[in-house]
Amino acid sequence: MASRRPSLAVPGRDSNQSSVDGRRRSSVRLSQGQVEELKSAEEDGAQDGDDDQEDDEDSDEGEEEEEDLYQMDPQTAETSPDYWQIHKMVKYLKAGNATCTAVALVGLKDCGLHQEVCQLALKMVGGLEVLLNILRTNNLRCNIGALQVLESACGHVTTRATVYKLGGLQVLQGLVGHNSVEVKGLAASVLAQVCALSTARSALIRDDGIPKLVSLLCGDPNTLCNDSEMGAAVEGAARALWACSVSRAGRNALLRAGGLELMGRLLCIQKTSLLIPVVGVIHQCLTETAFRERVEQAGYTSSLVKLLHSPSKQLQVLATKAIARCSVLETTSNRLVKEGGLEVLVNLLKQEAEPFTRAIIERDPAFARDTGLINDAPGGGVNVSRKASMMPDAGAASQVQEQVSKDNGENGEPPEGQDQDEDTDAGGGEGTTVGDSELLEAVSEAIWHVSMVPEHVTALKDLTTVPILVALLHHDDEKVLTNVVGALGEASCDQECCMILLRGGGVTTLIQLLRRTSDKLLLNVTRALGSCAADNDALDALLQQDGLRLLWSHLKNPNCRVQASAANAICTCLQRETEELAEVVRSLVGGIELLVSLLESDSEAVLSAVCAAIAKIAQDPQNLAIMTDYGAVTSLSKLAVRENDSLRPYLAEAIAACCVSRETGLLFGQAGAVAPLVQYLETDDSKIRRPTCRALHRLSLEPENCVTLHQSGAVPLLLEMLGSEDEVVQEAAADCLRNIRLLALQRCKMQTTRSARSTPRGNHSSRR
Repeated sequence: MASRRPSLAVPGRDSNQSSVDGRRRSSVRLSQGQVEELKSAEEDGAQDGDDDQEDDEDSDEGEEEEEDLYQMDPQTAETSPDYWQIHKMVKYLKAGNATCTAVALVGLKDCGLHQEVCQLALKMVGGLEVLLNILRTNNLRCNIGALQVLESACGHVTTRATVYKLGGLQVLQGLVGHNSVEVKGLAASVLAQVCALSTARSALIRDDGIPKLVSLLCGDPNTLCNDSEMGAAVEGAARALWACSVSRAGRNALLRAGGLELMGRLLCIQKTSLLIPVVGVIHQCLTETAFRERVEQAGYTSSLVKLLHSPSKQLQVLATKAIARCSVLETTSNRLVKEGGLEVLVNLLKQEAEPFTRAIIERDPAFARDTGLINDAPGGGVNVSRKASMMPDAGAASQVQEQVSKDNGENGEPPEGQDQDEDTDAGGGEGTTVGDSELLEAVSEAIWHVSMVPEHVTALKDLTTVPILVALLHHDDEKVLTNVVGALGEASCDQECCMILLRGGGVTTLIQLLRRTSDKLLLNVTRALGSCAADNDALDALLQQDGLRLLWSHLKNPNCRVQASAANAICTCLQRETEELAEVVRSLVGGIELLVSLLESDSEAVLSAVCAAIAKIAQDPQNLAIMTDYGAVTSLSKLAVRENDSLRPYLAEAIAACCVSRETGLLFGQAGAVAPLVQYLETDDSKIRRPTCRALHRLSLEPENCVTLHQSGAVPLLLEMLGSEDEVVQEAAADCLRNIRLLALQRCKMQTTRSARSTPRGNHSSRR
């Protein structure tokens, strides 16, 4: 489309040279031109239409599949005045010398390049190629201006992809080693945005760009707050490393370059905009076990806990997520409890859960009063941490607040596009704002990991954490629910915590959550209900509200982990051996058949859980008969040959529970389950020996099985079991040997009788 605006092309230049190579050659001539050329350029308007058409065609050639990522139509963009302003500035870049190039770059910065129409215009008129060519020159002022323009323009994924395809990654890598600190920082900042693309990130790691970025972190941390240029360079390098640390290869390269130690040194800086990418890098690296161990050994957890008091919401979230990932280690959990970090996390949990605690206080004041929620209600304030080792002093807190005010909303977001990666998730997200539930999700995850150590549950009780978690069961966010239910599942192993959960209506809520579809949530819900079922009152509530049927329904879940967790919960529910409960199991249509069918599963965890459940169900004779009809004996016998120590104790217990009669023992013997069980006695694990001896004792009630036991070499092993310290093992082994010996004596008796009958006849005949 022909434009009515005057052309800004240099007189005497060939207007048809609009290819990428042509632009590069013309951009080199820009630094050698004169200022007068810029004035004379406005006098020629005849070649305007051809230049516009050629520029649009070339920009379309490099756009490829990224073109549809722009929401604005190119034809619509051409009607915008911003489009023509960008067009005019790029013409100046192509036609001027160093001075007019610098003036044009200043004009480009003022064009609002964060807008999509300006980014689209910059790409369509070939401005990105010109900017990259300017970066190849040795003019410091132009290099800085071009980097500032690219930093503003690379906010869109298509712009970043175009910069990468034009070879901008190699140019930016070279500028990271520039003599100017300002150029280094701007180049690293642009790299951070471009490396949000997985292809660019992989290319940077492959070209050994990580060590160059790590080298920018080697400055003195104490001077970064006063030296703005060096601080900007370190911040840009940290953001670029944050973008690269999303992938496993980037994390490994960072570890080899010594970047973790340098990042740890920067945790003491009171500058929020710099701390955000630093903590973001540490958070990403903590997905690797090697990084977790190094972070714990270096004691960075204490510094991360102090950052929880930062006024920056995003910094709080990143620090909490890093703590949550690191708290998987028991040593880190112990440090948090010992040095007061857990109290800081609980205080954050109370602040974020304030609406939910207020709701439960209004609904059940007696429960809130008995569990201590009223003292921690919004009107009563928040308890102050009793341990100050992880608390910042007043001076540090004021410095943080002062720095946040000084930054005045300075960008603290991670590089855009770090939402997902093949190896791990990107923790920061794309925007500068933090979701309403993101901090609560991170805090609840950290508390969940700390509660995995049984000794820490007491500390959680003292901090009145359990009733707050019960209140959060009504949260809408699925990730928050997953973490909250996980923490309650660990805490409900304690009887007092289980009673708090029951009184607050938590068991009822957990049963309702069984109707959700998220595998992660269902896994934690089934575990929590299994822990609660160990308490008689909680088990009564679970059975009255149809919880057993809902648990049984998840045996059909396609996720093996959910199946195993549901089977374990069912096994805990069946610990109460009553006729009513056995009748409930029979009333589940297809329930026993479904359970037996899971014996064909490929998951060892599912097989172990199902065997444990079968051992409980077999206590009722009618249920045992039903399982036998569905082929439980054959399926259990097939599993006996597996050499898996985690499966063997549950399998032996199931076989022992099913062998209540000689007929069932005969079926197991015919299915070939006796000889493999003898090999179980060769282990030193008492958890395997005990159920195996019980199973062999019951199998030995059938004479044919005694013959198999003797032929399989069970007698020496059983004699060894007589010296065991476990009385159950001693008794079962002695009874099994007795049955084998009785069969042997019976055979000897029969042989003696036969020989006695045959001897007189032989002697009589000899006399004759």
